Parts: sequence; structure tokens; C-alpha cells
Amino acid sequence: MSDYTWKEMMAVLFCREMEDGDRVTSGASTEIFFAATMLAQKTHAPNMKLQLGGTCFLCNVTDVEIDKLPATSSSYELLKYAETVHDHSETFLFYCPPGREKYYEDGSPYRDTNHFWFADKFFIGGIQADKFGNANLIGLGKPGDITFRGPGSVGINDVVNSVRDGYVFLTAHDKRRLVEKVDFVSYPGRKICKEVELLGNGPKWIVTPKAIFDFDPETDEARLKSVFPGVTIEDVKENTGFEVKTTDEVETVKEPTKEELDVLRGEVDRTGVLRQD
Repeated sequence: MSDYTWKEMMAVLFCREMEDGDRVTSGASTEIFFAATMLAQKTHAPNMKLQLGGTCFLCNVTDVEIDKLPATSSSYELLKYAETVHDHSETFLFYCPPGREKYYEDGSPYRDTNHFWFADKFFIGGIQADKFGNANLIGLGKPGDITFRGPGSVGINDVVNSVRDGYVFLTAHDKRRLVEKVDFVSYPGRKICKEVELLGNGPKWIVTPKAIFDFDPETDEARLKSVFPGVTIEDVKENTGFEVKTTDEVETVKEPTKEELDVLRGEVDRTGVLRQD
């Protein structure tokens, strides 16, 4: 990746996933996600609702100059990008039903869903992720003997029950991060969601600096769907802590275009946050 970093690649990938009118949210400190959503608003999704600030700010930067890519969603500096500011309890009123106005159309595919889905897309990082898509933000070790403490789960278990598509992303791809079984479950994967009959389905993808995993619809186990440019299937297998199964055809993710990078670097991330290690 000589012309762009893995962070920029991941931001562009997530940007392509977003649709105009989507409601999206994330954890507190995920600059890759911030870049992706702001890039989407400036390219193809001007009506997307980006919720930041602990569910208090709905931000839109379509026609706004971004001085620096936000480092955290909990900063009141984000008020300058806010279309609306509201209390936590008013979240659902401002986020609208899934599909926005399409929810009310005859035969709408959204009508068989919960009217009060919290968001269409939710992006969450993790210390670990396992083959069922469970993500761990609590720490490493065992209850009463945690050797490394993470940021914690906060309200993530509530969010998973009211999000249409979740995306788990890791900032490193190795056997310590991608494990057979996470030490603690902060964000439940697809198998748990089915077993306890949650409204949400768990993550759609696990994304790392090397690859994208989706999930087998029969077993709910992760399977290699795509690799980033320059990455081989063998590389992914050698650096993953669980058996890597694959889809019928593993694709290579399309590289960022010049147009995508121009907007990302010239309008969203002008100080080069995503180009730093």
C-alpha cells in the first residue's frame, strides 16, 4: 500500500458501505469511522445522520470545512458540526424509523423490522474478536484477574439489540487479536444474538488491516470474504488465531480511487491523522 495507508483503505471501505439517509454511530474513539462517515457525507450521502457526542449530536459536514478529523465522539468541539443537539432520551425521535420515509411505503422491506431501530450501521473496535464475531472491549485475562484493561462495554449491549448492521474492526491483524474465543464479550456475535433472540443480528463483518470476514449463514462462523490489496490468503491464515474458512471466491478489495483520496485528504483529513502510525 505505497500510495495510501491501511487506515485510509479502511475508511474508504466503510464509506462505500454507507447509503444516503442512513443513521450511523460508533464507539467513542474511532477516527477511521469518523473519516468514513464524513467522506460519505461529502461524496454520496449528504442526508446521512451521523450521531456523535454520546447520542447528543447529529452532525453533517456536507458543506462544512473540517479543520481536523475528530479524535473522539465525546468532545463538545463537535457542536460546530451539529445539525441538532438533543438529550439521550430523544435519540429515537431524531433518528427516525429505518429507511426514513421508505418505511411508510406500501410493501416496504423495512416494515417487518422494529420501528425503533437505533441505527442502520454501528461501528465498533475491539481488543479481541473471535470466529463468531464476538468483540471484547473489557480486557484480557479472567474475571478477578485481568492482565490488561480495556475501555469497557459502556452501553454496547443495548446498542446491539437495536442496530441493523454492525461492523467490528480491529487495528491489527494477528493471533492475539483474532482468537478462537474472546476473554470477555462486550459486543455479542451472531450466534449469541440468535440463541438469546436479540433483535439485532450481530456483526455483518469483521474488518482488519488485512481482510474482511463475513459469516456463514448456517454456522455463524467467520469466513474470509476479501483481502486488501497486496495481502494473500496465506498471510491471513498464518496470522489468525482460529481456523480460517473462506467463501467460494475470495475477492480483493478495490483500491481507493484518486477521487476518494482527494476528498479524504483535501476535505476530511487535511492534517493527515490517517496517514500517521
